[in-house]
Amino acid sequence: MSSAKKSSTEESSSSWDPNKNEMDEKHFLRMYSKALAEALRTKEEHEATEREELKQQSSRNKSNIGPADDSKIQSAYRELCHDDPIVTGGDRVCRQLAEVLVPEYKNTTSRPKKSDNNISSKLALSSPLVEGVLQAVARAGSKATSSANQANNKTEDTSLNSEGSSKSTANQQQNQQEESMIGSSSITSSEGYAQLAFAIFLEGPYRCIQHDDLDVVSRFLGSFQPPERTISVAHEGLSAEEKSLLVEEATAKIVDGIEKMSMQEDRSQKAKKERDDDSSSSSSEFFFHNKNNNQAQTDDNDSMEEVWAEESDPDDYEYESSYNPYNTAGNIDCDDYEDGMDSDYFNPTQLSIPDPTNQTWKGARKSIYHLLSSFSYGNMALNLLSSRTWSAFGMSESLGDFAFTLLLANANGSSDTNSLLWQDKQPTNENVDDITTLWDRPLFVLRDRAMDNNYGHDALTIYLQLLCAFLSHSEEDIMSILSSPSKDLNNTNDLPPLTAVGLSSFATLCSSKEMTCSSSAKLCGTSIESVCPRDEVSGAIYNSIDTLTRIIECVRPKKSVFGGDNTRKTPEDNRTAESWVRTAVCIIPMVEYLINIQARFDFQAVFEGGGSQKTTLSDSDAKALLDSGLFRELLSLYTCTQNESDASNVVRLQLLRTIFALSVQAPEILGRYVIRVPDLVKEVHSSNFMDSHLVDGILWTALGSSLLESKTEAPKPRLKLRSNAKLTLPPVDTSTLAERCSAGFEQLCKSCNSALISYKEIVDRDNQSEDDENEARKYKETLGSIVKFSNYLSNCPHGIKIWLDSSNNNDAAPQKAKTAITDLRSTLARLPSYADDKTGVTGSDHKKDDDNENLSTDVHSEIRQKATSLRQRRKDFRQVVSLVRSSVKVIALALESQKGAGLSLKAPMLSYNASSKTD
Repeated sequence: MSSAKKSSTEESSSSWDPNKNEMDEKHFLRMYSKALAEALRTKEEHEATEREELKQQSSRNKSNIGPADDSKIQSAYRELCHDDPIVTGGDRVCRQLAEVLVPEYKNTTSRPKKSDNNISSKLALSSPLVEGVLQAVARAGSKATSSANQANNKTEDTSLNSEGSSKSTANQQQNQQEESMIGSSSITSSEGYAQLAFAIFLEGPYRCIQHDDLDVVSRFLGSFQPPERTISVAHEGLSAEEKSLLVEEATAKIVDGIEKMSMQEDRSQKAKKERDDDSSSSSSEFFFHNKNNNQAQTDDNDSMEEVWAEESDPDDYEYESSYNPYNTAGNIDCDDYEDGMDSDYFNPTQLSIPDPTNQTWKGARKSIYHLLSSFSYGNMALNLLSSRTWSAFGMSESLGDFAFTLLLANANGSSDTNSLLWQDKQPTNENVDDITTLWDRPLFVLRDRAMDNNYGHDALTIYLQLLCAFLSHSEEDIMSILSSPSKDLNNTNDLPPLTAVGLSSFATLCSSKEMTCSSSAKLCGTSIESVCPRDEVSGAIYNSIDTLTRIIECVRPKKSVFGGDNTRKTPEDNRTAESWVRTAVCIIPMVEYLINIQARFDFQAVFEGGGSQKTTLSDSDAKALLDSGLFRELLSLYTCTQNESDASNVVRLQLLRTIFALSVQAPEILGRYVIRVPDLVKEVHSSNFMDSHLVDGILWTALGSSLLESKTEAPKPRLKLRSNAKLTLPPVDTSTLAERCSAGFEQLCKSCNSALISYKEIVDRDNQSEDDENEARKYKETLGSIVKFSNYLSNCPHGIKIWLDSSNNNDAAPQKAKTAITDLRSTLARLPSYADDKTGVTGSDHKKDDDNENLSTDVHSEIRQKATSLRQRRKDFRQVVSLVRSSVKVIALALESQKGAGLSLKAPMLSYNASSKTD
């Protein structure tokens, strides 16, 4: 027993071993990760199975629509034709109605055709139906917004009062029960309305364009007629007399119409009175018996006729379109009118009869144009569709295919008048319904869905594939431009429309907040369609680097092989400059997304929070950029665009900073490549460039000095001479670069020192002039230079090492840099903080005389304005000084480190953002 107790004691003591506990923790984490991965995989398989079942069920429902479903579909059609429509059949009926309205796919034998036995198979669009769907999706979107706001308010109330939370929950349940009794969206959810809107406003027009058959288009449009557009531009050039004549003519027409209506009313009353007289009895007793009541009945009938005439106004039944539910073609009698009041105005079969206007190409184009122009992500409540529904119905694919089709048709053009995609080559003053100009509608909807974080960016993959297709589809056009004769180069340097749209969309995506926020670095959502935005966007850019290389080569100005200095500018040269400027503006954000540095502005990180080591450019990525020729083309674009205009020079400077950021990311690969470009090195290492762009000159000289710091490592020539003469090579002038870098840094510190003192003097001046404001703005720009230099050291990998290596190449440079930073820190210490700034004026405690009251009021108002201006100036000064102080602290830490690698990338300094620091 004692031995057993002893062994158990040893086991218990051994269980407290920290190493063993650490192993148990690792084992637990490993097993937990394994179980979590299996659960996620099981969930994905289950969701994939559900999607397949949903697709099969939708195909079965479309082919097998029984009498019961047929009646429900017609009932839903009727309900949507009323004001404030509510479908009581549920989402399934909305899906079935959408399927029977949309035409079949073209050239598909696998899909079943609509059965002619069902009445629902003959349904088509109508003006009441379209307007009802718009009202339904608008109501669904407003309810979703209000419910989200109520949820946020209830969350706040729960933290304050739990009883209030329980009461609100009870009220919400009661409201849901009351709404369910009258058929609210709890029966038909917002997804049902959104799917129906997607089918009517996008899927239907897309399939009509696929068929491009007038019979198919007219069967889809039915009796739908778009509202007449008001044309106010036609009368803008008229004179006052002509406008007055138009007003008089319109007034005369209105008066004539009123007179005709009154005459028709009199005739109808006489005809009715004659019918009443003919049907009256010939008995004298009956005649005298009803004689006294005849006048009263006539008065009552007249009053009722006025009421009926008011209710039967055709304008009351117009749904913002030219559709009239009554058959008012030609003159109709009152009997026919009264008979029409008892008929079914919302009969789906009658409303689905094609209108004669939709049976012409002009009318069909007008109707399709109106449907597509009303389509947007918010108006159609598409932001309420779940990822499962969005993926099951292939909405991303439909949007991408439709956008590509319309943009391609808009670029190529079509002269066939018997087509929906016809383009008028000679537009007149009349409004031409060019459907191809609406290519941005499906593209922007797909973009909005791709940026929607609420659904895990489930459409981002398809959107990126579409943008890559825009770029790669025009490669043949780009290659034709590159292979064209030199005399025609200036006339063909413009990019194809698809390429321009792809580049601008890529640049917008890389600069958007949704793609650069902190949540974009991880998987957004738990569904199988959820993606990691940063990985998706970066992968798409890397897959397109070969295409980007050819695009830059296409827009890059070509130099003549015979040389010559022709300084005259031609219109073709100006168009070429605009082409490469637009291309550079789009490609620079894409490159910055890969390297996580906004070098064109102030060297801040692109991603929120600074990113991580994975967001920088690796050696393999740098080799890919070099092998593809993209880095070479960026350098060529910069060197071939000298002597440009001021606007072009701004973009050119941004391009140079982007090239520098790439070189700093991989100094051994891209950095050594860039310092071997003679035209570039000659410019960035010159004294003129240092004077014009102080920070850029410091950085470029530091990079050159760091890469050429070791003279022994310089490549030696292997040329063997035949004679005994010795080849004397000029020494590598690395000290010159180091001295320039050190002198530039001293100049930076001195200029900031003097700017602080001068800026403080301007702030304390009582009377501010416009010249003082301009000087203050200039001093702020000077102080922003040291903030930019600090951001470079904090956010650029190898940035501190390159600068310190350049300082070590000059023996006096480190001490001079420390002295300059010390002087700047002492100046910052002497500046007032203005922390307790209570500058102001107190009002008088007693009344003034009436004669002096106005004068004293004006004086006090002027004093208050001056005090307010002084407080604002001191506040701005305090913020600027805080940024400078934080930047100086970063530079001082870098100088104090004096280690080979400088500050470690794992230190918090990597995520440092000088623009967000306060003292």
